[in-house]
Amino acid sequence: MLIAPLPKNEAARLLALKGLEILDTPEEEMFDEITSLASLICNAPISLVSLIDETRQWFKSHHGLNSRETPRSLAFCSHAILGDDLFLIPNAKEDVRFQNNPLVDEAPNVIFYAGIPLALDDQIKLGTLCVIDNKPRELNPEQIQMLKLLGKQTVRLLQMRKDRDRLEIEKRSAERATAAKRDFIAAISHDIRNPLNSLLGMSEMIRDTEINPTVLSYVDHIKNAGEVILHLVNDTIELSRLEESSSSLIKEWFHLGQCLSIFDLFFIQETKRKKIEFKLNNNVSDQTFLLSDKRKLEKIIWNLTANAVKFTSKGSVQCFVDLENKTESNAILNIHIKDTGPGISPEVKNKLFQKYNEFLPEGCEISGSGLGLSIVKLSLEELGGKIEVESELGKGSSFNVQVPVVWKKEENQNLTSEIKPKQETTLPEFHKTLKILIADDNELNRKVLRSYLKSLPTEITETNNGIDTQRELENSQFDIAFLDIEMPGKQGTEIAKSFSGKTNRPVLFACTGLCMPEEKNLILASGFDYFMPKPYLKEELYLHLGEIAEKRP
Repeated sequence: MLIAPLPKNEAARLLALKGLEILDTPEEEMFDEITSLASLICNAPISLVSLIDETRQWFKSHHGLNSRETPRSLAFCSHAILGDDLFLIPNAKEDVRFQNNPLVDEAPNVIFYAGIPLALDDQIKLGTLCVIDNKPRELNPEQIQMLKLLGKQTVRLLQMRKDRDRLEIEKRSAERATAAKRDFIAAISHDIRNPLNSLLGMSEMIRDTEINPTVLSYVDHIKNAGEVILHLVNDTIELSRLEESSSSLIKEWFHLGQCLSIFDLFFIQETKRKKIEFKLNNNVSDQTFLLSDKRKLEKIIWNLTANAVKFTSKGSVQCFVDLENKTESNAILNIHIKDTGPGISPEVKNKLFQKYNEFLPEGCEISGSGLGLSIVKLSLEELGGKIEVESELGKGSSFNVQVPVVWKKEENQNLTSEIKPKQETTLPEFHKTLKILIADDNELNRKVLRSYLKSLPTEITETNNGIDTQRELENSQFDIAFLDIEMPGKQGTEIAKSFSGKTNRPVLFACTGLCMPEEKNLILASGFDYFMPKPYLKEELYLHLGEIAEKRP
């Protein structure tokens, strides 16, 4: 018996083999199918995918053989990897290299051997695809050709397996990065919302006092800056969900004219402040209903119009809407927003829909988040729509949007496109003194809520931790309880769950900076009646209180 010498490129060969990360892995069906087919084609009882490492030959697939490995010194494959073509031994007992080899003289009695080297390239031979018989024999030309083809397929499987594992690792890494980004955004959102609640709430409180106009203008600037930060937080969350594709489409039938009327009223008021003109040209029948994601469509048209208004210091902003009917039920919704702003340079235009691309021309007082147009682009991709931009420096810009929709006409006397102008926020009317609990470990947050409630008939109790909050709720009868979610001692969700099923309990408000959609759903599911994100909006609070007043006057 002769032991095969080491290949000249043994170090590189072993490095390539280990790089596949395949040694000592479980059997895999795709390799077992190769060996089964090789045995069938060559009419051989044993077929192996054999890989040679430093000391052994290890079988990735072992058809007709129970062993998973043998010593390298005894391996026929150690000889086979020294050549480039089929290594064929018709009768091992007559070959000096294998006489007295235990694999020949004892089980599995390798008498006939045919092995094709598994080569990553012309030089790197990892092992073989081989067929074995316990009697002398030959292969016909067709069998040899098929064995060579199966050898090539085995090499492809080895490479595909490595690529698959690499992609799986990259996928898991990307998923971890996405989860980390989501957690980071959620944490930042929470940490920013708490101080924003104090900033915006205090600015609202100051505006309700008698102060000179100069100080009032400073307060308005503070409030505007706070609202920009809030928009940035909201846009970051929205963009993150769009990039993750976790913002699924929610299609519903809605009345287009009603949405546009609210939109029209809002921007007429906004443009009056800037002393520019706003005009909506709605060419869609008032009886038209659309089937699409209403929230995403509104986000697209509002973001584009808000951008146009922000960047236009004189002249006008116009919005044109029409429906291009393709069939009796399918159509293209065309939205065209045109402004007389400063226009967009070609350099900026090419980067317009990138994240954080903040374009701030002369005349724009407060910059935005740089995310609005990114949200528009991703939302349109989800809806199957597209957007085109036309612009000329000094003359303005046009944004042309096309969105495929399903449409129908329906007469409904309860719907009207005439929406009344927004009224001043009205106080809800209660005919008794409300016993209210405000639970928050942040004193300024409690002060803001107390300020918003001061015009109502209330008797307010305050707590700054979960333990005292639970005790107060158990020992006293309250009409309404505002509970912060993250308090020391006990969280607001734990307290809400403790009241589950009880009839004589207060109306529970969840007051929190945890505003990711999944967080909101979990919080409400714990037993809260209302979700009130920080920073608190007085109008939203009064709306909820109005609903309560109707049920519990």
